[in-house]
Amino acid sequence: MRVGIVDCGTNTFNLLVAELTDGGYEILHASKIPVRIGKGGLNKGLILPDAEERAMEALRTHKENALLHGAGSMHIFATSALRNAENGKDIALRAKAELGLDIQIISGLEEASLIYEGVRLSGALNDKQALIMDIGGGSCEFIYGTVSGFSYSQSFEIGVSRLVDRFPLSNPARPQEINAVSDYLQQTLQPLFSAVQADKPLFLVGSSGTFDTFKDMYVAAHPAEEHKKNFLDLPSGEFARMYAQITRATLEERLQIPGMAAFRAEMMVASVIAVQTIMEHYDFPMIRTCAYSMKEGILKKVWNDVFNKNAAH
Repeated sequence: MRVGIVDCGTNTFNLLVAELTDGGYEILHASKIPVRIGKGGLNKGLILPDAEERAMEALRTHKENALLHGAGSMHIFATSALRNAENGKDIALRAKAELGLDIQIISGLEEASLIYEGVRLSGALNDKQALIMDIGGGSCEFIYGTVSGFSYSQSFEIGVSRLVDRFPLSNPARPQEINAVSDYLQQTLQPLFSAVQADKPLFLVGSSGTFDTFKDMYVAAHPAEEHKKNFLDLPSGEFARMYAQITRATLEERLQIPGMAAFRAEMMVASVIAVQTIMEHYDFPMIRTCAYSMKEGILKKVWNDVFNKNAAH
C-alpha cells in the first residue's frame, strides 16, 4: 500500500509518499513547500488570514501530488504553530471540510519522539550518547539518547520564526542584537542544561531543516569529497566558519552563499545563533547533520500501526 505523509511545520510543509510492505517501506517521492504560517502572528497566538491561505494551498498541492504517486491514505501531523494558535483547530476543521484531510495536532513531546524515530532511521545514531536538536519555525526539540532509546526530550517554544519576531535583526545583524538573542536562548534553555550535563553527550545531531543547509554549504565548499546520503559530520571549525559568514552577511549576501537554501536565508542568522548556543555550552567537536526528521518518524509510526508492529524504544 502507498501512503502520503505530511509534516505541517511552522515554516515548511513537507510531503513524503511511501510504499509500505510487511518487510519495510520505500520512499517514492519527497517535496517541501515554504509556507511561513507563523509570519506576523506567531507570538500573538494567531495564524493570520494570508498565512492560512498559504497553508490551505500547500495542503491542496501536497494532496494532489500524493494522489499522483498513488497514495491511498494521507497522514498529516501539525506542530507548534497550529497547536499554539487560537485558530489552529479552526484551520484543521477547514482542511477537513474543504480538502477531506484529517490533521493531527500533536504535543511538543510527541513531536520530539517522532523526530527521534526519524533520526534513528537515518543511521546517524550509535551506542554513544548524543544530543539531537531540531530547529523548527515555532519550536526547538531536544532529545538525549542513543540508538537504543532516549532518556530525555523537551520542546521549547524558541523556533526561528518566534526568535525573528521577538528580536528583529538589522541587515546585517549588529553584535548587540546577536548577543541579545544568545542571552535569551541561554536563559530559556536552562532546563535542558540542567537535565543534560555538559560532560554527557559526545556529539550533536542536527535534524533536517537548518542542518540540511549546513550540509549543502559544506558540500558546495568541498565538492570532491564523498558524502553519506543520510548524514554528514561537520567539524566544529567548519561550523564556526559558517557562523561567522552567516552572521556578518546581509540577506542579499546570504542568498549568494553556495548551498544556501533561498527560503531559509532570511532566518539563518537566528538559526546559527541557536546552534552556536548549544555548541558553546557543550563544546561539541562536530555536528552530525541528519537528513531525516519528523516526517520519517511519522512514516515509521504509520508503518508500525499498519502492520501492528511495536515501536521499540
